[in-house]
Amino acid sequence: MKHNTHIYLAMKGIEFLYVGLGNLHYPRSNKKAASKTITKIRREGKILQRMLMHYKDIISEASWAPDDILNDKSQYHTFKLFTEREFPQSSSFAKEIHKKDYYRASGGGGLPYKVDHLARVISDMDKLRRYNDRCTMQQIMYQYLMISHYIVDAHVPMHCDLRDDPPSAKDKTKPRNGKYYTDKLHGQIEQLWENAVNPIAIKESIIEVKRKKDKKPPNALSKQIRFNVTNSSHCDEIKPYLISERGLMEYMIDLCIQTKERSLLLFPINDPTNWDKQIFPEMTREIFAQIISNLISVWIWMWGRIKSFNHFMFEDIVFSYMKTT
Repeated sequence: MKHNTHIYLAMKGIEFLYVGLGNLHYPRSNKKAASKTITKIRREGKILQRMLMHYKDIISEASWAPDDILNDKSQYHTFKLFTEREFPQSSSFAKEIHKKDYYRASGGGGLPYKVDHLARVISDMDKLRRYNDRCTMQQIMYQYLMISHYIVDAHVPMHCDLRDDPPSAKDKTKPRNGKYYTDKLHGQIEQLWENAVNPIAIKESIIEVKRKKDKKPPNALSKQIRFNVTNSSHCDEIKPYLISERGLMEYMIDLCIQTKERSLLLFPINDPTNWDKQIFPEMTREIFAQIISNLISVWIWMWGRIKSFNHFMFEDIVFSYMKTT
């Protein structure tokens, strides 16, 4: 995603944090969380929302820091997966195997590992703040906003598809018996999202007009990325999940696999460069709603690791799992 899209989505994550937690679900069963769990977590979510809103002036820098300051794109912004559907009999190129048939080639990026590690570090920062006041709340909230960048990137179809990263002539770490698509598509699709976001984000004062082209009116795709917290149907689309204490890594890997599947729909196996423009608007809506939902999911996971309701959450998750098995 491009700069303004990251800012817009981070802000929407904050706006929908409290309301979204009212639609909290369990990842395993996909059932809505118990009402007592929702009540308790929403109470904490309201506190976190106020904290994030208090520091919203740093969203622009923090949500873009991984690209602009850390510059760790190739290592941690992608999780390039492939399957034998698009690269037949190519399992020997797999550095890792997930769910039996989703392979990650060498150099395929470690996005889920970055999110899992950074989320735990942020939670530890909060523990240290409570112990010896060495970490300020501003530093911690900066990290919350910074991790949003990686969470957003996990939903970008091109970030989770090896076909977006064709091998060089000397590269022997990637299969060649399948079709890659041109890397120009990556920037083209992210620019379509950016163009749709800009007029909405400007109208809602999330970003400022800095260039003449920023004044362009909303386009046909803009309605697909617009989420208003006062719109009940928009709120219904936001569906955070209650991640177990030790389950963030698995959750993020599963998310990247789902993103890979979206990429296979958007970029057909037989002719990936001829991408499906008809499904793109509806897919955009699904992606943006899921991003907002998962920002809330991961943020509340981090907040819960240092809050008293964490044990309460775990007991409720176990109870739900036992009922479905």
